[in-house]
Amino acid sequence: MIEVTILIPVADNSGDLFSQAHFAAFEAFVLDRFGGLTRAAQAAKGVWVDEGQRYNDELIVYVVATPSVLKDAGKLLEVIDFARQHFRQEAIFCRYLGVAEIL
Repeated sequence: MIEVTILIPVADNSGDLFSQAHFAAFEAFVLDRFGGLTRAAQAAKGVWVDEGQRYNDELIVYVVATPSVLKDAGKLLEVIDFARQHFRQEAIFCRYLGVAEIL
């Protein structure tokens, strides 16, 4: 199995926190595509800069497992697209096989 890590922010870029219902909807979407997921017990912290503006993020770490990234690429992209729209993000951080992408 190949683990895919997806980082989801706890708040939007304005600092408004997402509700537990937001996370439950995302988790249901992932479960429908992959049949399982792991949500880390503690949030991760990150920092990034865009056009001179610094953003401090608190992130929920999700891990899904797949037998093949190539075979399940469509499902992974569906999850990333859903996350981008649902959490009002321009991009989502995703890591698999030691490679990180911001999609």
